[in-house]
Amino acid sequence: MPSDPNPNLSDSPLSIVSVPAGNGLNWIADAWTLFKKAPWMMIALWLVLMIIVTAANLIPLVGQILTPALMAGFMLGLAQLEKEGTLRIEALFEGFKTQAGPLLVMGVMFVITILLLTVVFGVAIALTLSAMSGESAVIAVLGALLLALLGIAALLIVVFAMWWAPCLVVFNGLKPGEAMKTAAGAIFRNLLPSLVYSLVLILLYLVVVVTVGLGIFVVAPLVIVSAYTSYKDIFRSL
Repeated sequence: MPSDPNPNLSDSPLSIVSVPAGNGLNWIADAWTLFKKAPWMMIALWLVLMIIVTAANLIPLVGQILTPALMAGFMLGLAQLEKEGTLRIEALFEGFKTQAGPLLVMGVMFVITILLLTVVFGVAIALTLSAMSGESAVIAVLGALLLALLGIAALLIVVFAMWWAPCLVVFNGLKPGEAMKTAAGAIFRNLLPSLVYSLVLILLYLVVVVTVGLGIFVVAPLVIVSAYTSYKDIFRSL
């Protein structure tokens, strides 16, 4: 009998839960616990991921298209670490082996969505500012500012959704569009923990600044691991 190409794939119904605000901190704490099981290998995985994405971006946007598959491989590696206590560098490419098509489609969808949002809000802001004249100048500026804030919020939701969407493909078998929609919906159901989580991430990156960049070798892979721990907390199989 042929082996299952993705033994981590669950066929159980998926439940999205709303968790307390403090869980945003727990996602980082749980990530640190998992990180300590194989710190050097996680740093190595992150370095390889960054090298691949940087090299791929020599052709514009290719790195962004590949990122969901590489992130999925990282997540599959973490699942293997939890189950078997081992983490291998080749785990980074498991996403390509198990769900290459959907993950690459997701990368394309992500790039197109970001470009569309940037164009739409950019044009809207430009049109609003072009309407400035006399007494309407203040209103135009305020309108442009509001549009800018809405645009930034929309971009952040898309980026944050991509934090969990690759997991939903490789662990739950969701299609790319469905995974992105489900992940975005989970953000709205968990705004407070997501806010706490974001604030903790800012503090972590301040550590990178304080350490003159050296902290990035721990903080960056730790943040990626937190995508896995937060996914496990919010998305649960029934």
